[in-house]
Amino acid sequence: MPDFDDDGKIWVRGSVRPEYGVRVGDLYFITGMEESDNINCFIRDKYLFADIHDTGKQYRIIRRFPLKLDPECPGTLFSGFTNTKHGDIMALTYRNDGVEEYGVEGEMYSDENASVMDSVRFIQLAGWK
Repeated sequence: MPDFDDDGKIWVRGSVRPEYGVRVGDLYFITGMEESDNINCFIRDKYLFADIHDTGKQYRIIRRFPLKLDPECPGTLFSGFTNTKHGDIMALTYRNDGVEEYGVEGEMYSDENASVMDSVRFIQLAGWK
């Protein structure tokens, strides 16, 4: 069972396409996941973590969203979100101040065995407790 309540696409004003997002309670988060990515979202220590991974392109990014940040980005629920009434929302995005990111790609991706590393180990590699 995921740590979030719902997920789907959010259309952000001014963007050319909707972006993947999750809902945790009354908060919406735009994770920055691309179409070819796999994602694992979970709550840990007052943060939403988005572990984004593409084995074909050999990169992995983990983003840490503080649950206390105020959403600043207006958007509209677009598709998905089967447990949420569609409408206009405010979201926190991976581009907002206070959202942290750590990533590996290329040689470091291979050296760290990022393709098989669990999310908790990846958090430790990022230097987050």
